Amino acid sequence: MEKARSYTGLFIIVPEKQDEIGEVKNGISLVIGENTGKIVKENMIGKRKLAYPIKKKNDGVYYEVTFTALPKSVTKMRKLFQINTDILRTLIDKS
Repeated sequence: MEKARSYTGLFIIVPEKQDEIGEVKNGISLVIGENTGKIVKENMIGKRKLAYPIKKKNDGVYYEVTFTALPKSVTKMRKLFQINTDILRTLIDKS
């Protein structure tokens, strides 16, 4: 049986969703929870200018999550985050 590992996820959210950031955060938490994950720590970094445009956006809202999950479920999470139109970019790394 696989052992749950610790991961850090960094999400860049579209700036237009800054007022509805709670909904986007809940969506991220829901995906992690549905895929055997458990959130350990959350950190809302805030709105920052991007180094280069992503999907014609120059700004993004940065949100960091530390969570534990099974390695095979992280692949599934990455795919779900990629199809979410509220998220510009996702980085999930072992911590």
